[in-house]
Amino acid sequence: MTPPLAFDEPEFLTLRLGGSPTEVERLLLIGRPRAGRVRVRQWTSNSWNTEGEILELDAGALLAEIQRTHDARRQVSEEMYGIRQWLAG
Repeated sequence: MTPPLAFDEPEFLTLRLGGSPTEVERLLLIGRPRAGRVRVRQWTSNSWNTEGEILELDAGALLAEIQRTHDARRQVSEEMYGIRQWLAG
């Protein structure tokens, strides 16, 4: 049996978080967690035409932020189960 190629597993999770009247819409490109931290490239509805902002965040804090967005019934482009699995590493 041949081992899978490295590109068979995605290296990033792409996630769109809906905005509200007081918060901007966000597009996140989330890397795989390493030691509880994730590298994120973020665009907002105010910065679509830029190269995005690079952030290094605590995976648990990012998950809590995404959960708050979900709980507020704003759009989250992936299911929470999959997001939890990704951020758990």
